[in-house]
Amino acid sequence: MKGYTLTKPFNIKEKESEEKDADSSQSKVRITKALITLSDVLRYIGETDAAYVVLGSAGIGILSETGKTLFDLEKGKRTFVVPFRECEICYNCKKGEYGKCSDLQIAGEDFDGFLCDFISAKPEKLFVLPDSVSDKEALFINHISLAIAVYDKLNIKKGDYVAVIGANNFANIFSQLLIYYQAVPIVLTLDEEDCAAVKKSGVYYALGPNDNWQKEVASITSGRMTDKVVYIADCNIPVAKAFSLASFGASVAFTGASNKSGNVSFIQAIKKQLDIHCINTAVGYTTTSINLIANKAINFNNLKIDECSYPEIPTAFKKLAQELEETGKISETIVDMM
Repeated sequence: MKGYTLTKPFNIKEKESEEKDADSSQSKVRITKALITLSDVLRYIGETDAAYVVLGSAGIGILSETGKTLFDLEKGKRTFVVPFRECEICYNCKKGEYGKCSDLQIAGEDFDGFLCDFISAKPEKLFVLPDSVSDKEALFINHISLAIAVYDKLNIKKGDYVAVIGANNFANIFSQLLIYYQAVPIVLTLDEEDCAAVKKSGVYYALGPNDNWQKEVASITSGRMTDKVVYIADCNIPVAKAFSLASFGASVAFTGASNKSGNVSFIQAIKKQLDIHCINTAVGYTTTSINLIANKAINFNNLKIDECSYPEIPTAFKKLAQELEETGKISETIVDMM
């Protein structure tokens, strides 16, 4: 296997290596497209701990070899690879409750990610993509899966107002999912460009840095504020804003497609007796996500995405690290691996 491996902070090198834990029961996929996310950049700059592995948070490819357990997999099929593995040894895994794994392993952090030529995976981690799902759309399957997990965990209903703190690609996708299920997102962001993007995606209530969030949300909800609040971890907005927009006893979810850290004071949460949820994985939602894409439930045209080629990966990481330092955010980047 050949791929770009993190060797130390601010340094990735193309290296040949043997795949760890690969065996004859697994299938092999030739990676054709991969996605660099904020999580990859945070690992690159050393802000979050990660093993020195191949980076790349998501990937799709062509099935080149099938393992002993074939399922419906055939060579030559375009395939999405689930970017996490259950530990299989914790209490919940041994009970078969893999969605509650106590030590879920993440691609590009705990094991080799997708900025490489080939990967091996268990057949149950591979999903054949229909022709109606483009390569670009498929790379965001895990974003959609996480959005569904948040929707389910908060038990959001038709007509519910949901405050979404942040307006990056994940927040944009989540807000569109809320509209699809007939809930009402209220997106709040400090970035005018992101605010414009979610409005173009069909979000009616999108409040920017010049709006009085407290007053506007009170007006939208007839003074009740919101019973559901979703705080996106990398939004660069004080958590106190999320708590201030919540009604008494509301449910607040901390989530996001990256693991960016931040400071949290729970004083307001305690006063309002808020129900706090932390959601960062989405086991079991891949098929639903693919169906949502195939049914055109999500518009990807307004997401902030860059592109680069395989040889440009080191340059792309340097650019993204600089972008993060200067603006506090990045453009998720699709890599053409061929």
